[in-house]
Order: sequence, then C-alpha cells, then structure tokens
Amino acid sequence: MLKFKRKFSMGTMVFTVFAALVITGFGQDYFNEARAGSSYKFMMQNMFSMNHPVTQAVNEMARTVKKESNGRISIQVLPAGALVKGPNIFESVGNGSIDMGTTCSCYHGGILPVAATSFALPGDPRGVDEIMDFIYKDEILNFFRDAYASSDVRYGAPLIWDGYTIVSKEPIETWDDLRKLKVRASGSIAKTLRKMEVPTVFIPFSEIYVALSRGTIDAEISGSHTESFLAKTFEVAPYQTVQAISGAQNCEIILNHDKWNSLPADLKTIFEKSLKDCSSRVSAIFKEKDEISKTKMEAKGAEYIKLSEDVMNRWMKAAVSLWDSELAKESKLSAEYIELVKKDLKERGYQL
Repeated sequence: MLKFKRKFSMGTMVFTVFAALVITGFGQDYFNEARAGSSYKFMMQNMFSMNHPVTQAVNEMARTVKKESNGRISIQVLPAGALVKGPNIFESVGNGSIDMGTTCSCYHGGILPVAATSFALPGDPRGVDEIMDFIYKDEILNFFRDAYASSDVRYGAPLIWDGYTIVSKEPIETWDDLRKLKVRASGSIAKTLRKMEVPTVFIPFSEIYVALSRGTIDAEISGSHTESFLAKTFEVAPYQTVQAISGAQNCEIILNHDKWNSLPADLKTIFEKSLKDCSSRVSAIFKEKDEISKTKMEAKGAEYIKLSEDVMNRWMKAAVSLWDSELAKESKLSAEYIELVKKDLKERGYQL
C-alpha cells in the first residue's frame, strides 16, 4: 500500500512540475524550440515532363528550400505519373496521399469549378506579367487560398506562362479560314469556339501529333509556342498564331493543408519565399525558351501568323460574353472571380 502511495505521489509531483513549466511559459518555449528543430519531408508529385520548364523550376526550388532551411525542409520531386497522374493530383494532395504537387487548375474543375474558370480565361487580354501581378495581390491570393482550403488544399503558388496559340496545318488569315477548321480544344476554349460556330473535337494531349499528321483534325489548341515545340506538333502543322487567344495559363503548386500547417512559422516564411521565387522562375524560363523555340521552329519551316483584327475582335466578343452567360454561372466563386477579373482589367485601362 505504501509502495502504491509512493508511486502516486511521484506521478503527482511529475505532473505538477510539468504543469508549472507550461503555466510559466518555460515548458511552451521548450516544446516550440524542439518543434523548431524538427525536419519536414515533402513528397511532391510533378505532372510535367522531364524537359518542361516547370520541372526545371521545381527542382531548383527543392534545392533552394533545403539550403535556406538548413536541411529542415526537404522536397522529393517525383517524375510525372510516378505515384499519381496529373488529373488526380489535386484530390490526392487534399486527402494527404501525397504532400504537394504541380497541377493545372482545369484538371480539378469538377471538384472546384472556379479553378477551371481561372485557367487560361478565353479572351483575357492580360499577359504573363499582368496576371502574375494580379494573382499576387493580397485580395486575389487570399481568394484562391480560401477556395482551395475547402478541399484541404493549400494554394501554394501560381505557375504562369503564355496563353494558348492555335497550331494549324493551313494558315488562318480570315474568319472563314477559322470556321473551316476542325479544331482540337478543351474546356472554356472549346466552349468559345462552339459559340463562334467553329467545330471542335477533344483528343487526349498525347494523341494530338498523330491526329494532325493523319488529318483527323486540322488544328489544335493545347499550349504556348514553347509547348508546341516540345510536343513537336510544328512538324505536322507548321502554322502558329502569334496572338494568344487566352489569358496566360495558370497552373499551380499545391500542398496538403495539414502538412503546411504543421510547419513552424520560420519555415513557412522560408517556404513561402521559395514558392514565389519558383513562380517567377517558371515565367522567366518560358520567356527564354520562347525565343529559342521560335528560332528552331522557323529554321524547320514553321511560320507565325498574326490573326486579323476582325478575327480577334470576334474572338474577344464571343469569349467575354461567355464569361457572364456560362462561366460565372458554374459556381458562386466563379462569379466572384469573373468580377475580380473585370475589376482588375478596368484598373489596368482595358476596354471590354
């Protein structure tokens, strides 16, 4: 009996000392210090090919954040499809199957409609720098983060490069030229074309080259000039439009919300800076590669076609009317996003 009491007393004493440490603040400082010294490993599923600018930038980010955090943050960048395919990355990050990933917002429009609305908005006249500035405004960044948090996802950083070009087997110079084409397109770009009575068909990205070479399609819209170069579609469809027919493409780095929140404040600051630097790096690499790609494609017979003012005016009118008639109706957040875009365009002096 005496032995039991002694154990009880010792347990009570330990508990009392522990409580005193916490109450006085000494204990909390100790645990914060211990947590601050912890290391955090992030498994990142990349969706882009090995030669893609995003892949280059995220690998650089992984090295930088490890160095800046003195090894307390490490990121293992997995090659495309290693664990999860592109369309499933958003959901896998949200449920914690993977810690973070690169993805394009059009892939998770079924889960979060505003994500698809914000991706390469057709008719948006803003370029890469303006859209980067737009997204990094506190109001807009908080808008995205609040929206993504509903799926247990942390919106980490935008990955932005030039909008869509039209790659075609024959030059597009007039409105009639465009209407005669069978175009591979998807999402809101396809909706805009159909609104303009241009026939569209969806073909998986990996099958575009063959479809062009066989004549299954006459033109395709799937990326920027650099992406056309990487996909080698210029070999079978030598004409590319100079003007982008959409705003810059908004892909992104996303993180699991709980994993992000597990980081102490100092590591969040380091990570946040690395994410933003990665975002800027993607745009810079694309800009560098655009010039190289253009030179190489032109040397092999590719031609850049400037769309006529008539075609661009019709495209803009059809696209912008789609914003309110369809895109804004997909969800409350989509409607809010469209209004935020219009507000930004007005502030920048654009007339729609």
